[in-house]
Amino acid sequence: MLWLKFIHICGVAIWVAGLIYLAALLVGHSTVRDQQDFARIRMASRFAYMGLVSPAGFIAVGAGSALLFVGDALHPWMFAKLAAVAVLAVAHVQYAYVLTHLAEEGAQQPTLRIRIIVIAVGAAACAIFYLVLAKPALDGAILPEWLSEPGFLKRSEDPAQAPSALQLPHRQ
Repeated sequence: MLWLKFIHICGVAIWVAGLIYLAALLVGHSTVRDQQDFARIRMASRFAYMGLVSPAGFIAVGAGSALLFVGDALHPWMFAKLAAVAVLAVAHVQYAYVLTHLAEEGAQQPTLRIRIIVIAVGAAACAIFYLVLAKPALDGAILPEWLSEPGFLKRSEDPAQAPSALQLPHRQ
């Protein structure tokens, strides 16, 4: 399990660093002087996105998902960490939009969007770092009880054992 944590940590580190580096590459589009500069920056940003950042994101999410199944992960801080990872995933998708937008002729530099993405990535990375290292005792009352109950999905398959609060009423 230690090797899986190592792969997950490396994936997250490369993913976050790549998302921040991608912002610097995309801001470089504004310094384009000719078609050759545009092609060079375009190729570098596409390689960074498709060749480094995306695989690192998939590795981080895949190894993290495997760690959820292997270890004891039903803690409120873990759900907060997953929310921060969702912010990273949304930022990743936003970069794809920016890359597509910048490929069009005469496209304007979306600097405000890039700044917002960088702030979101930085905040999410700091939140993940804090939550993983401190493992704060968050109040579990904010989560539904069934979310922290091991074996709930197996029990919910049997209608006789499922809690009545989660059963949907049938229309007649």
